[in-house]
Amino acid sequence: MPVTLLFAIHNHQPDGNFGEVFAQGYDDCYARILSALEEAPHVACALHHTGPLLEWIERERPEYFARMRALAGRGQVEILGGGFYEPMLAVLPERDALGQIALMRDFCARHFAVSPTGMWLAERVWEPSMPQLLARGGVRFTLIDDGHFRYAGEAGPLQGYYATEKAGSAIAIFPIDQKLRYAIPFAEPAKAIATILELGERYGDGAVVTYGDDGEKFGMWPGTKEWVWDKGWLREFFRLLGDERERIRTAHFADVLASRPPSGRVYLPTASYEEMGEWALPAAAQVRYHDVRHALEERNELEQARPFLRGGIWQGFLAKYPEANWMHKKMVRVSERVALAVEKAGDRRDEIALATQELYRAQCNCSYWHGLFGGLYLNYLRDTVYRHLLVAEAFADGVLGRPSPKWSPAPGRDNATVAVSDEDVDADLELEVVVQSSGIDATIRPHQGGALQELAYRPKTFMLTNVLARHEEGYHEKLRKLGERGGSDGETPKSIHDLVKVKEPHLERLLIYDRLPRLCFVDHFLSPSATLDAFADGRERDLGDFAGARYRRAESSGIVLERDGSVDGRAVALRKTFTIGESSLSVAYEIRLGGGAPLDVLFAPEFALTLLDGHSQERTYRLPDRDLAPDERVLASRGEWREVPSLALVNDANRFRLDVRFGNHQGVARPTVWRFPIETVSMSEGGFERTYQGSVIAPLFALRLDGTARVAIDLALGDL
Repeated sequence: MPVTLLFAIHNHQPDGNFGEVFAQGYDDCYARILSALEEAPHVACALHHTGPLLEWIERERPEYFARMRALAGRGQVEILGGGFYEPMLAVLPERDALGQIALMRDFCARHFAVSPTGMWLAERVWEPSMPQLLARGGVRFTLIDDGHFRYAGEAGPLQGYYATEKAGSAIAIFPIDQKLRYAIPFAEPAKAIATILELGERYGDGAVVTYGDDGEKFGMWPGTKEWVWDKGWLREFFRLLGDERERIRTAHFADVLASRPPSGRVYLPTASYEEMGEWALPAAAQVRYHDVRHALEERNELEQARPFLRGGIWQGFLAKYPEANWMHKKMVRVSERVALAVEKAGDRRDEIALATQELYRAQCNCSYWHGLFGGLYLNYLRDTVYRHLLVAEAFADGVLGRPSPKWSPAPGRDNATVAVSDEDVDADLELEVVVQSSGIDATIRPHQGGALQELAYRPKTFMLTNVLARHEEGYHEKLRKLGERGGSDGETPKSIHDLVKVKEPHLERLLIYDRLPRLCFVDHFLSPSATLDAFADGRERDLGDFAGARYRRAESSGIVLERDGSVDGRAVALRKTFTIGESSLSVAYEIRLGGGAPLDVLFAPEFALTLLDGHSQERTYRLPDRDLAPDERVLASRGEWREVPSLALVNDANRFRLDVRFGNHQGVARPTVWRFPIETVSMSEGGFERTYQGSVIAPLFALRLDGTARVAIDLALGDL
């Protein structure tokens, strides 16, 4: 009997990606794959498209749907379901995971006249509890890398499908063969065919082997457009499948499931594909991981050890990147708010339906992690998540009678002015102070320097504190070595995972790491001789012990935080009072020296903010008393301004501005203001690249501490 090939392609673009990237993917990849299938009716194929891509196609290229419907109607294409907005199901509230699966099933039924029984699992992130969830969602089968099976101790041939269950809820899982995943489309077409035949011989008569991987490998990965289309790889591969139909047949997953028994029973551990396990490790652990792999390769023992060399798990990203964890926990918090509003919606169910969809959009997994793929380093993808969350929250708050933006279509009659609550937002067993008005969302972290974690302008659904710190990455040492050699390795990789290129010279000079997350109102005490360059690069010594330290919440009707610390070895008490208005936030400082001779210091309560683009003339600094040159106006500029009573960050693109005013005992202060960009260096499918994350603004108040000094900073948001 011939070997059966199950051939699955997963097409995905993250929510919030640029329209031109969707268009490029469509032209260079997705539409071409469909054309190749239309020309090869003998090839059965499973296709999966994620919700963001389906929504773009429906809006911009609707003819694609008719072609999909025709291919499915003639029995050539099997449509796979999944979570509609490609969420990481393992870290969602169950109600949302089931809702995402149902949304995809309903969409496919409506547009393709097919209700999928199988699904693509985002990033193949598996948890032992997954069978129960998927079975509850009406899913009968999914595809998982064969590495997952090896982690479970399966050492023999893997073919067909396997039964697994949780508490009696069973589903089928098909093992994706790694050799095929690496051969298609990187090996010559004839070699890929030979690999399929070799697997058939290895597994025996009537073997079933599974291929499943990203559609972007067929035209979007570097070098693949020329290889797959200009040189005709896919069409030649399909032609050879036709020539070899006596020895290779293609089929659908559902047909195999219906026509043969499982190859066995298996229980899989928490896992993803091999590279994801590496990326989820902390930077130092990644280096050790590679050292161990290299040592095993040197002894020709890697293949034997590979099942036990697993790396980390996806949730490791939430520990590795506090910014990812905060975004995820805000999503969970908004989910709870929406679920509560569902119970109270009454005749406002249309609003809650919109809130639910916005919440689901915010669950697209790409913004929450980073590897060779994953968009945590892309500020516009994080911005998209926050925008969806702010919209969902506003709809829910309108129903619940909480403070909601003026644009909310039907705010509750009892809409409160300001709501203050103590909550453990990020699940770290510490309470944050959460403040909401109709104009802003603000969250303060007493246990982390009394800093402002979050500031969002709700009328424009914009998160101004969406700033990613400069993190050490395991691959940065590779960049340093490239810098020593002068740039790219000059080789054309056979796989995207081998890519080692840089998009601009001297990026290794930007490898600076932040000791603390980049928050707002982080309280530094500096020497009067401190320099901007040393401060920006993390080399300037902080004379105080306040930044990142624990403040206590004072017994008060307001938001008052206090800390007894030290500056240059001298006892200093600091008290900071937050005042929240409809669209404003003020912080008043009282700094008291414990005694002794006066102490001269620079008090620098820095704050990190973003308007997303650091180089645009549509997002700029403004000073009321002076004209700035174009290169000085941009947010990615670096320098100092002296005697500044106020400044503004103006977002002409989104039509709002943030005004910052400085005060002291006399009412108006004129500090020196340092500014510098936070720029990260990360690796993507295109190589090493620089990304603007936000800007740090540090007013320098020259204080002679002798008794109590007072400093104030007022932030006011408003529309243009």
